Amino acid sequence: MALTRLLISNFRNISQADLFLDAGVNLFCGVNGSGKTSVLEAVHMLATGRSFRSRQHKSVIQHDQPGLTVFTQLDTGLNLGVERLANGSGRVRINQTAAESSSQLASCLPLQLINSDSFSALDGGPGVRRRLLDWTVFHVEHLFAQEWKNYQIALKQRNALLRRGKIDADAIGIWEHQLAQSGERVDSLRQGQFHELRAAVTALLVGLPLSLLHKVDISYRRGWRKEVELAEALRESREGDLSQGHTRTGPHRADLRFTVAGEPAHNVLSRGQQKMLVCAVRTAMAQLVCRHREKPVFLVDDLPAELDEYNQQIFAHWVGRCASQVLVTGIEDGTTSRPWRQLDAPWNCPKVFHVEHGKISAEASAAQ
Repeated sequence: MALTRLLISNFRNISQADLFLDAGVNLFCGVNGSGKTSVLEAVHMLATGRSFRSRQHKSVIQHDQPGLTVFTQLDTGLNLGVERLANGSGRVRINQTAAESSSQLASCLPLQLINSDSFSALDGGPGVRRRLLDWTVFHVEHLFAQEWKNYQIALKQRNALLRRGKIDADAIGIWEHQLAQSGERVDSLRQGQFHELRAAVTALLVGLPLSLLHKVDISYRRGWRKEVELAEALRESREGDLSQGHTRTGPHRADLRFTVAGEPAHNVLSRGQQKMLVCAVRTAMAQLVCRHREKPVFLVDDLPAELDEYNQQIFAHWVGRCASQVLVTGIEDGTTSRPWRQLDAPWNCPKVFHVEHGKISAEASAAQ
């Protein structure tokens, strides 16, 4: 799966852009603030319905414009379009038909993002790491999205009852039953993919030169005690949940733990090693998806600022085996493209775009 054409209108400082993209690597070069990261943002919006830099659509819309639009044609034959208006409304379309949810976009365009925020996974909150696993499960297990939706509905209802204070045991029992059923299924789907993900990450890390990365262990914590079923755990925690006003037990509290000899990985590994670990996790996620469906698209924002050239080359080699297409940003063409030019075709012939003040032009030699 790859984007063949990308149209952007009134997205940050990009007034208009009509880009024809290549399979393989597409490189966007320009100084800071030129608009190159906005291209990645626009693609991210096509896959998720939102920017990765802001949850407020209004901040992404170009100043004094009523709204933005992003459109793409995929080599699968699908067309995806997103419109966001300054008044808060908008439309999401797949082949000119209104999409029911952003998850439909995600299903059409599996996407992996590597940027500076990606490297906060190890020392960030559980939700950051949980979403890594859930992205993989979502794209591999078609039942996951509905089970997670059912769980969220039941969780919202149980929390609403808890906030009332005095509650009826029968009323909360109804929602706990649905919460337990959906929660157990969510956990089962997660656990199945976790074991494969852990093995894939380990395989990548042991292929690196000998370092503490070879000793990294990844564990999965499901959000409640191992020895009890979720229904029992919810009943046991009901009194405490009532005093807190929310549900403290269940898959919404799950976490991935990265450790080295029992210590949190971010306390032991160097910053460079942490970044390579995150790159290995993201690559392993893509590898798992490749086994079941189309290869995902990678968005890579200014990798030279995050990894040295040696590790950039390793990461490029990893991505070349599990991505359908890569969109890469960087300040300088030679530095940014060097890791990719050392790979086999089609990765070794990046299509280069120059970005300046929101204007994007394809390099003449690449456009011919």
